[in-house]
Amino acid sequence: MRKISSILKVILVVLLAGTVASAQQSSKSLTNQDVISMVKSMLPESVILSAIKTNDDDFDVSANGLIALKKAGVTAKIMEAMLDATNNKKSAATAPSQVAANPAAGVPNAASFASGGAAMGAAGVAPAMAAPAGQPAVVVLQGNNKVNLTAQATEIVQTKSKATTLSALAADQALTQALNAGTQVAQQAIAKTGSTMALAALNPGAAIFSSLMSQHAKQAKVTYVWALTGGSSNTNTEGNAPTFDVNYAGIPGVNADQFEPVIVKLSDTPQGNFRLVGATEAKTTAEQSTQQDWPVYSSFIEDRIDSKVQKIASGHAQLTPSVALGPGEYAVALRPTDKSHKFSGEEVGKNQGEGLLFNYAWAFSVK
Repeated sequence: MRKISSILKVILVVLLAGTVASAQQSSKSLTNQDVISMVKSMLPESVILSAIKTNDDDFDVSANGLIALKKAGVTAKIMEAMLDATNNKKSAATAPSQVAANPAAGVPNAASFASGGAAMGAAGVAPAMAAPAGQPAVVVLQGNNKVNLTAQATEIVQTKSKATTLSALAADQALTQALNAGTQVAQQAIAKTGSTMALAALNPGAAIFSSLMSQHAKQAKVTYVWALTGGSSNTNTEGNAPTFDVNYAGIPGVNADQFEPVIVKLSDTPQGNFRLVGATEAKTTAEQSTQQDWPVYSSFIEDRIDSKVQKIASGHAQLTPSVALGPGEYAVALRPTDKSHKFSGEEVGKNQGEGLLFNYAWAFSVK
């Protein structure tokens, strides 16, 4: 009987060890390859986003990692969620040392910031914030509070309408149709081919073209419009004079000294589905050129807010509006210091190098 009892104990230990090993296996951190596998299996985007939020992660969000994700058909929204998860993990890792030095210190999330946030120790200029690999970082500094703003990729569409003002373009029904059509094309591509069909429509800053735009083929020039999806930002500032810490150093293929942060007011479309960031007129083939020959910003239309820029280091500055901001939707953006600066159309279209800086915006609301 003792022999049988000993055998049963051994079996029980083995089974328990197997259960622990299985649990450890199931709680394995999500990787880039896991995300790519979910995309290729055509899981709904909402499911993949939930998986990123609820699981530990070990993502590679370096420039090469993001490029590989783009080539695999991972959407901008999913990549942004991966970047947020990595940023949150870094913030959590540094929080204990900050709290040990100052028990009142803490970094609120966007929701707590909007409702008042948490105390952050003594007032003063925040230290330099390191940008994620290959990506700029924007932080709101409001009194003793600070919060990371989420980078949002613009959609770029064509319209026949002349670029006069953003508010006039926002009211253009054809432009709204083009923006909606671009979103539908992207969703259909995911459903049918795991997003390999329309990478241009799915990736950050990429130009979205649809059958509605084919009428421009013979046109010498069209208006390119940069727009953010959604009618409002998830982040509300506490007041109307926020200060932003902007770090855009170390971006591959970019001379940071040739760019500076700005604040722009966004224009809502009538249906509230999109917010226009800016627009410019150019040839229909401008986004296909590999040469540095597209003066995107020389005739760019945007509602720029007069602001003060305090340079801290190359690619690192603090930005404050010179006047109180009225209620509405705004964004921090990165623009060339020289209006005649020329871009490669391909970099703008594929959201790489200088195109990455120009295409992204960090939106916020003022109530």
